[in-house]
Amino acid sequence: MKMKKKLASVLTVIMLACSLPWQAQAAAPIVSNKPHKAPVATPPAVSEAQPVRAVPEPVAVKADTAAKPAAEVKAPKQAKPEKKAKKTAKKKSKKTKEKQSKVQVQQSNWRLKVAQQKLQVLGFSDERPSGRMTEATSTALKSFQKQHKLKADGELNDATYHKLTWEAFAKEGIPKVKGKEIVSRAAKYKGVPYVFGGTTTKGFDCSGYVQYVFKDCKAKLPRLADEQALQGIFVTQKQLRPGDLVFFTTYAAGASHVGIYAGDGQFWSASSSKGVMLSSLKDDYWKQRYYGARRVLITNGEVYK
Repeated sequence: MKMKKKLASVLTVIMLACSLPWQAQAAAPIVSNKPHKAPVATPPAVSEAQPVRAVPEPVAVKADTAAKPAAEVKAPKQAKPEKKAKKTAKKKSKKTKEKQSKVQVQQSNWRLKVAQQKLQVLGFSDERPSGRMTEATSTALKSFQKQHKLKADGELNDATYHKLTWEAFAKEGIPKVKGKEIVSRAAKYKGVPYVFGGTTTKGFDCSGYVQYVFKDCKAKLPRLADEQALQGIFVTQKQLRPGDLVFFTTYAAGASHVGIYAGDGQFWSASSSKGVMLSSLKDDYWKQRYYGARRVLITNGEVYK
């Protein structure tokens, strides 16, 4: 009996010893040699208030209309403000010079035409005035220059032009009548009323009054102001002498009013408001409307510049 109990206890110990590794193996986690799969992320729930929008498919771009890379597109260079200002100034100066040259050509043509007319008056040429320099005109100018001891180059310089106009005026102008005589006669008609178209002491208009005064002194002038403005030679305000004619632009363009210069910046004329009266060139009304002056009396002398 005792032997049986000992064998039973030995068997029990052996069984307990064999069962311990199995219990430890069962308690440990099972490790697999295969790789683990990554956990799949669960998409967030979509709210009903924010519906999912469909993404449009990309539009295919044709090769011809495809935009070039930004690196290849070059922006136009902007000119600096200074360069732009210089270019604008150059264009303006060029246009101004062109206009001035055109005006000079027109003036030279007009001046040459006047010179050709004066050469006819003085008997140096029978050529029809054209405003163009011809061989006949140049030859006539040389003859005139030699006679008056000027440089005989056949060109129309300032000295030749002024001498030419004066010599022609000396032949065509009003001789022997003095400026003081004209002014004295003009003052006698002070207060005569203004009458449009009037040519008598009962009533004068401006040009009728001037014509009447000169006629009293046995000097002949045309009837109208614009016609009187073509007589004689041009003078500046500084060159004015008593008896010269002064012109103004009033009711019409050009020379529409005329008076007789009396000296000391004053002139006689038939005004539409007060009739024949003495006025001043310095008055604002006349100063703003001054048109020019002409010398018609040879005794008032040659004009020098």
